[in-house]
Amino acid sequence: MATLKDRLDACEEDLRARLEPKERVIAVGRAEDITLRGDIDSGGAGWTFVMVTGRRLRWVPDCRLQYVTSVDLDDVTGALDQTSAHRYAITLHHAKTRALRNLPAHRFLWFRWGNADAARTLDNTRLAFSRRDTDAARALRAQLARRGIVPKSIPSPPRRRPDRRAYQLLRTEDQ
Repeated sequence: MATLKDRLDACEEDLRARLEPKERVIAVGRAEDITLRGDIDSGGAGWTFVMVTGRRLRWVPDCRLQYVTSVDLDDVTGALDQTSAHRYAITLHHAKTRALRNLPAHRFLWFRWGNADAARTLDNTRLAFSRRDTDAARALRAQLARRGIVPKSIPSPPRRRPDRRAYQLLRTEDQ
């Protein structure tokens, strides 16, 4: 059984083999692809391998090489970013691209079960990073800035404060 590090190393090796002759890698890292499901707080696990080059953003959801997706950074038309505590998410609006994704095989009412792969057309991509200052997140913002795209910040959702009481008093002794 391969560890996460082994899977990330395999993703990096495979993506480097796919680079065009003059394409150079600027940064690699981990994030979570939350385009289809998940939210900004899902970015802590980082099961998606991310590679930023001088021309493209490439990512591999779940470190499964059959899901490799890439977007030419010149095709990005806009970006939004958001933070929640230390987590950071960026949404890229880009030209349509085809992506193979894992989806539930069956659905009935609100129940979903099974696994199936299906091609999806994406015109936006949302990646959640564990922090704003990861190498891949910084490199992505820098490459967007070189193209004149500055991500617009959107307000973070309010954080819910946990109830500090471990239990609720149901009655007192004089009742």
